[in-house]
Amino acid sequence: MTTYPPVCFCWVSLVKTKFRTDANKLVPLTFADKSPRNAPQQVLDAAAICFMEKGYAGSTLDDVARHMGATKGRIYHYFNSKSELMHAVRKRAMDINFAAIRDGFDSNLPPAQKFRLMADAHALNMMAEQPYQRALFDSLHTHMTRDKAAGHDAIMDEFIGDRRAFEDMFREVLEQGKASGAFRFKTLSIALHTVITILNSSIYWYSPRPDETDKDRRQIASELVDMAQRALGATTP
Repeated sequence: MTTYPPVCFCWVSLVKTKFRTDANKLVPLTFADKSPRNAPQQVLDAAAICFMEKGYAGSTLDDVARHMGATKGRIYHYFNSKSELMHAVRKRAMDINFAAIRDGFDSNLPPAQKFRLMADAHALNMMAEQPYQRALFDSLHTHMTRDKAAGHDAIMDEFIGDRRAFEDMFREVLEQGKASGAFRFKTLSIALHTVITILNSSIYWYSPRPDETDKDRRQIASELVDMAQRALGATTP
């Protein structure tokens, strides 16, 4: 197992290799073969990679089209603008995030075990769906720091609502864990944002290696979850 650098909350050079995600595995992304994948999904995948590599501001619809081996006309068939495409990418990223933790959240496990199941799934998802996650973080930063524009508030309100609903799933489990004595944190909001930050941290430093295995990624996720549990005052099982 290769030793990874410590978590540091700053942007690093983004991976230039084009890839897509497939069942928690990163595999080469090729749009040349018009595979039987859903066409709008191909546009979203290509856009996520472009936004990851160049940032939202630095990406154009021409870049997205080139990633697909297509023309802008194919993009305009589904999306009217880059901002509309970014919004769709952001929604797709949040849908992926909700789906990743849903089974754990819906389980009948005790709070500590439920948290670990959810946290592990989220940590793995952050690596497996890296283009979408990086695009999501970059777009949030871009829209939060630029001047407000017409329609901007409604779009951001929708995203913030989705993000709050996602955090509320973890918040509920933390509350249950504290009530049961499984967690020994003081302030719920501080505990929640601390563990979310830990689980999201691979967005800043993780880069897939050619020889990386599913076992390697699971080990990384496990260590992140161990850190999150310690932050909650829980004993790592």
